[in-house]
Amino acid sequence: MENQITAETAPLLNVKLVAEGANGPTNRRAMPSWTKGASTCCPMFSATRACGGELLEWLQNKRSESWDLEEVDTKLYKKMVSGYQSVRDCPKKYDTDWRTAAYIIALSRLEKVYKERGIFP
Repeated sequence: MENQITAETAPLLNVKLVAEGANGPTNRRAMPSWTKGASTCCPMFSATRACGGELLEWLQNKRSESWDLEEVDTKLYKKMVSGYQSVRDCPKKYDTDWRTAAYIIALSRLEKVYKERGIFP
């Protein structure tokens, strides 16, 4: 459910990692709580979309392909590991939280595609 982890409830959690699944459970005002302690919040769009699960499903449908479980697992594992590593390393580089880091990565990827395709020069 949305906004379940707030600035008031975040300090009460005794966890090392919060990996959001969907629906934005962490309120943006709760984010400073994560950066003060040892806990890290892996944002939902990083934990799900950026890691590639929806992309793989879209590719199969677009290409009218059907992959066996082993192929899906291999592709998804590779996407999830690289997606996690990108988001994990970005906060250090830009001295920011994970949510902002995920936005930085997403916008950087869009910028690259726009430049390559000559969109919005």
